[in-house]
Amino acid sequence: MNIRYVKLKEGFILRELGGEFCIFHAEDSDNGSLLGLPSVNEACVFLWSQIEKGADVNWLLEAVAEKYGMEDEEAEYEVAEFLAKLIHGNVVEVV
Repeated sequence: MNIRYVKLKEGFILRELGGEFCIFHAEDSDNGSLLGLPSVNEACVFLWSQIEKGADVNWLLEAVAEKYGMEDEEAEYEVAEFLAKLIHGNVVEVV
């Protein structure tokens, strides 16, 4: 993975709605989740919390693999898929 670090753009939140976690812009959270960003799974909620804390991508890979008992390839897939959604949704800056 060529991405080293991502930073959440200001105003985006992860919120539970009807038993599912979705990403919203804080100003628009009453109108539904962001287009193209469906609800996220438990691993993505964990990754979001790590990104909020400033974790770099290497840390994300290690942390998700350890927390969920994933092989390196599976962890890389999980992280890459989530980051792709965040990038596509214009939720993060790639630094």
